Amino acid sequence: MHINGSINLSEQFHALSNAETGYIHAPLHDLHLNNSQARLLKYIADHPGALQKDAAAYLNRQNATVTNMLKGLETRGLIERKIPRDNERQKQLYLRPAGVELVKAIRAIFTALEQQIEAAVPTADQPQLIAQLQAIAAKINLIP
Repeated sequence: MHINGSINLSEQFHALSNAETGYIHAPLHDLHLNNSQARLLKYIADHPGALQKDAAAYLNRQNATVTNMLKGLETRGLIERKIPRDNERQKQLYLRPAGVELVKAIRAIFTALEQQIEAAVPTADQPQLIAQLQAIAAKINLIP
């Protein structure tokens, strides 16, 4: 799809998303993780005690899908799900020591990606680009 003889914006976003996925795929694969699992572990690290439903909302995934992801991470000894005494229907998420160590490696991968992106965009242009991307996301209802 072309507009005015150039690739349109949605195609550029698609290409950028594919490039991001490709950049982090191999290092995450070496950690026996996919992108969603890595982002879920980072979320739990940043929000200890978060509810499972909040993690599902963050990942924009069905609760059942996230439940399966969490079961796998729990089996690997990376996380634990605790049921609070005051609400047996909710499960709070915490990293186990192995998960804490793995998140360090995950953060290094995403930091390297961020450095690559920052190197591609002049520092002075970054705030404007971020604002434009946020406006686009809000306009097409990607963020509340």
